Amino acid sequence: MRRIYPYIVSATAFLGAATPAFAQTVIDPCAKSAGPGFNKLCNLTFSGGVVGAFITIGFIIATLIALGFLIFGGIKWITSGGDKTAVEGARNTIVAALVGLVIVFLAYFIINIIFKFFNLDFGNLTLPNING
Repeated sequence: MRRIYPYIVSATAFLGAATPAFAQTVIDPCAKSAGPGFNKLCNLTFSGGVVGAFITIGFIIATLIALGFLIFGGIKWITSGGDKTAVEGARNTIVAALVGLVIVFLAYFIINIIFKFFNLDFGNLTLPNING
């Protein structure tokens, strides 16, 4: 009992000193009193194909990077000159590039399946803004 007594006292003091908080007022982040800097965010919308374009551009860049590493691995293999460690390094680069390429395509297809499941489209993807 002596070992648990300090914990009981500290828990009682902590919980006894707590004051209740009631959220009775609704704070409008887009009100004029919120400040001039925050009002710029209230008008910010991602409508139309902006988000879909970012996703598509991200997949294109990831595919180009994977293809670049695939070419780089091929050049390393060609210039290895028969050295076993250089050939192994080139092979590892090519395998990593192919795995990256497969991951990019699988991610693209999985996102497409999820979007079709929720009846969404890359071209018409919109994010809600602060105003609702």
